[in-house]
Amino acid sequence: MVEVSASDQLDYYLASLDELGEVLIDAEKPESVGKGILRLTLGTVMASKGAIFLYHRTKEKLSVLASQGLQERKPFSPPKKLIDQSGKHRHDHIKLDKIPPWITGELKKCITESAMKILVPLFHKDHMLGVLCVGKKFMDEVFTATDLKILEIIANHLTKALYNYELIQDVEEKQTQLNLKLLELETLFDISVAISSVLDMDKLGEEILWRSVGILNASRGMMLIPKENSPILEPVNKFNWEETSALISKRLSIFKKIEEEKIGIILTPNDKNTLQKKLGEDNIIIAPLQAKDNILGYMLLCNKETRHGVEAFNQTDLDLLSALCNQGAVALDNARLFKDITQAKQFNESILGSIATGVITLDPLGEIDSINQAGLGILKMNMAEIIGNHYMYLFEKDEEIIELIQRAEIKNATHSEINMSFLTVSEEAVVNVSAAPRIDPDGNVQGLVIAIEDITDVSKVKNTFKRYVSKQVVDELLDDDAKLNLGGEEREVTILFSDIRGFTSMSENMKPEKVVSTLNEYFSDMIDIVFKHNGTLDKIIGDELMIVYGAPISADDDTNRAVETAVEMQEQITRLNKNRKKRKEAPIMVGIGINRGIVVSGNIGSRDMMDYTVIGDAVNLGARLCSAASPGEILVSPTVWKETKKQFSYKELEPIKVKGKKIKVGVYRIENVS
Repeated sequence: MVEVSASDQLDYYLASLDELGEVLIDAEKPESVGKGILRLTLGTVMASKGAIFLYHRTKEKLSVLASQGLQERKPFSPPKKLIDQSGKHRHDHIKLDKIPPWITGELKKCITESAMKILVPLFHKDHMLGVLCVGKKFMDEVFTATDLKILEIIANHLTKALYNYELIQDVEEKQTQLNLKLLELETLFDISVAISSVLDMDKLGEEILWRSVGILNASRGMMLIPKENSPILEPVNKFNWEETSALISKRLSIFKKIEEEKIGIILTPNDKNTLQKKLGEDNIIIAPLQAKDNILGYMLLCNKETRHGVEAFNQTDLDLLSALCNQGAVALDNARLFKDITQAKQFNESILGSIATGVITLDPLGEIDSINQAGLGILKMNMAEIIGNHYMYLFEKDEEIIELIQRAEIKNATHSEINMSFLTVSEEAVVNVSAAPRIDPDGNVQGLVIAIEDITDVSKVKNTFKRYVSKQVVDELLDDDAKLNLGGEEREVTILFSDIRGFTSMSENMKPEKVVSTLNEYFSDMIDIVFKHNGTLDKIIGDELMIVYGAPISADDDTNRAVETAVEMQEQITRLNKNRKKRKEAPIMVGIGINRGIVVSGNIGSRDMMDYTVIGDAVNLGARLCSAASPGEILVSPTVWKETKKQFSYKELEPIKVKGKKIKVGVYRIENVS
């Protein structure tokens, strides 16, 4: 055996360390470092076997980075106490002649089978990176102190190299993740731009589904929307999906979970969910189409296709689909809102176009921004002559109309005038005009609404009069021309007043179009009842009706028909409110007062323009009873009670003090009115 001098041994060690530097510099991957350093280590200390184990913190596994003389091994879990115990010996060698008790399991088996003699932990600060193991020396020589020191030096450099590679790997992974996130954001932006411009509900649904399928490489997909008043989810849009008889219910546990937790769900073959059985698919991903707190529907995709075949969806896929569905839900909600607004606009326009009253809307500056066809007909102008002009320019010949509009502007309240000369059209033209604030849903005034009713054409007496009295009364009046002459006569009549309670405050929170439609619905029902009982519609004053029985045509049952009218009106209001409740609209509550007495009735005005009406104290008392009636009540005077007490059930109330009367007036309330 050739003896090696201490000087030669030192030179050999120095040469090994020099080579170590070259290995660290030239190696590009941890595997290259591991193989190079293991070869150098074993050669330097003259060992026959050895291995470098790399520790993966996320997986909590040890895997072979490089080995010589070891059997191939799969990654394995290290002993539970390995990290803590070996941390006490960082870069210090541990002799394995007697294996420490804290080295157990697969690592102990490996050390035993391979006859490892030295173990050096690889630590950076408090983080374990791996383990270096070295077998016995050639010729069973003993490891010298220098050998062990060299092992520790090599382990130290190996640790630094592995840590640097770990940092580089982290940076690369984060860069990859950043690039993927950037790509994801760019994709979502492109999708957002694409879908935000689509307002058609069907086309938008197809676009969202197509984008979802494309970005996740799904083989099949469909968009599910809840059916109204049904537990069934309807597949409104489908991709590569044949018609299926399977009904999908939103009561399935998976959809209940999504609705409760507001998150998407991934199903894999191991889940064996009811939905998987229904659809015949194992790999499913579902995300809610959620706008604010409302789930509009669900996006369901199947089978993620890759170059390696069909794979299960992962969390990244779910995050991406959820982001897309959130954007899609906002677009769907906007499209639905646009549809509702369009339909409402069309509906309002159709109403405004169908009524005979001219309707003009003003912006906050007083400029005209819309007018209906009736308004164009009344003004005898075209749209171009009106839109964009200030109302003072349009009505410059009618100072009274301008003053009325200005009062409405200043007081922010409704103002009306009847029988006004309309010089804007001609000296003969006569109109009824009202001006009311335009109030948005937030309670802000956005201008005014001007209503103009043309009452010039008095030659059409029959058609006009039918708006106020029943057909039978009109026919009788027109058969006797004398009854259309100016003048009046005393006669006993029954007068009915009805008034909507709180309508002024209710209408302040309603758009003008909604006020018009509400009054039209209410008046239509009430006037039909009036005409059914042959009453004469004397006046409509705002939301108040004045009905007369006994003028111009009298009958023995005038008072009885008046009470029947009042009862039927309250019953119809109950039915009307049921429909309003379904439409989530505020109920209409009406008070009614009825009196019978002597009045002066007749045609008042001029031969060109007359108004058939009744005047007198009996009329005033009827109005006072109406004012005293609570919502839903019908109050009558003693004269009405005496004539109808056998036909109707009454409760006598405490007499009331009314304006213009020195003594209190007896009052009776009709009972059992629904």
